[in-house]
Amino acid sequence: MELVLLRPWWLLALIPWLWLGWRLRRHSPQLSPLMRRYLLPDSKPAVPWRWWAMLPAILALGGPALERGRAAQAAPPLDIWLLSLSRSMEAQDLAPDRATRVRLLLQDMLAQRQGQRIALILFAADAYLAMPATRDHEAIARLLPDLRPSIMPLQGANPERALALGLAQIPPGQSARLLLVTDALTQAQARRITDHWPCQSRWQCLRQAGAPRLDILLAATAQPVTLSPELAQALGKGSLPAPDSTLMADLASRLGGQLYPLGSRPPQFAPLPTSLAPDPAHRQDLGPWLLLPLLLLVLLARRGALWLALLLCLPLQPPVQAADPQPDQAEAQAAYQAGDYRTAAMALRDPIWRGNAWYRLGDFEQALAAYSAQQSPTAHYNRGNALVQLGRLEEAKLAYQACLSLDSDHHDARYNLALLERSVPPPQASPNRAPDESKSQPDAPAEPAPPVILLKERLRKEALRRGLQTLPVSQW
Repeated sequence: MELVLLRPWWLLALIPWLWLGWRLRRHSPQLSPLMRRYLLPDSKPAVPWRWWAMLPAILALGGPALERGRAAQAAPPLDIWLLSLSRSMEAQDLAPDRATRVRLLLQDMLAQRQGQRIALILFAADAYLAMPATRDHEAIARLLPDLRPSIMPLQGANPERALALGLAQIPPGQSARLLLVTDALTQAQARRITDHWPCQSRWQCLRQAGAPRLDILLAATAQPVTLSPELAQALGKGSLPAPDSTLMADLASRLGGQLYPLGSRPPQFAPLPTSLAPDPAHRQDLGPWLLLPLLLLVLLARRGALWLALLLCLPLQPPVQAADPQPDQAEAQAAYQAGDYRTAAMALRDPIWRGNAWYRLGDFEQALAAYSAQQSPTAHYNRGNALVQLGRLEEAKLAYQACLSLDSDHHDARYNLALLERSVPPPQASPNRAPDESKSQPDAPAEPAPPVILLKERLRKEALRRGLQTLPVSQW
């Protein structure tokens, strides 16, 4: 057992308590002790009962508690994938190209990590959170096939920004692995990554509780690559040098991880430790028991009723509390923020938040039913997003139009509606008809799915808000 304080800031009240005791002791009596014993032989020295009564009250407010062991944290380790979508990922040293090989490998990794929370971050010149931490692997799988460098609003290579954004997604005390999928790192980039990492050596990253680890997936061969004329013109050079695998392996090793070359099979990552955290159910508050001696002091005080009323008003929590089987809204919101969307969906009463929880779980039918319970612009907009995920694009257009009828300045609904009007097939085309593969070029990318089109537009609007992109809309 271990003694802990639940409310240690109350101990600051000991400072005025000590000062008051010093004042009482410093106060000189009117009669000397010899004269007092001579004149008042039956009297006894006054005891500062009120001053002594303040001590157990202050200690009780501090919340002393016995902690009976520690319990494993409920949340499993978190995987954060940082995917580079720079133009160099279109190099063809890995057939058919680096980006395609990475997408296929990540699809296989999704199949192996059932039930695990995964977040997806895309980066080029800047980093963007494409998918927050979720167990809904289907939502990530819908995005992966169409993730190409062309969806990024501005080209470049900024892995430091991606890693900073990834670290911001880790809850305190949560074990996490950041998987950096890239084709190159420079010495300056590796130095900046190390400077801002929470742990600075492999021993610290492996031993420190809750320290994140960095694994690197190298999506390139060990030889220089000659670029195609189109890619060479876009990058301004005719070839790419061989990646510095030694630098990348040293960086990953210092930060607790390992460098993995891109192969035909998913890499076998080292398991993350399960972090330990105190379990509130294993704590017993001893504060109320410290108030029992005050009952005797109350009887000795002149105004015992006043002290008794003060004790009854002390804001102390009982030593044992039964758990509420139905979590309140604050707990439901906390579950939503922690990624436990199923618990949140069952407990949240607000239709928008309940629908958002079902949406994160990938249950778009339930999300649609929740959004339909409200007729606000936000509900119509979210209902349109759920309909897009279900493939009901014509109904999604009507939902976006309903949102705009209530809020004509809803720019997101206007953007999504414009995208759907361009992407919805004509009425004579059957949506269930398989594409004619004999007339399509094998190397030509297919038209992105509606979720990826909306993601591309969201990244562009986010870049505009950050001031990173000045191209007019017509050039996208």
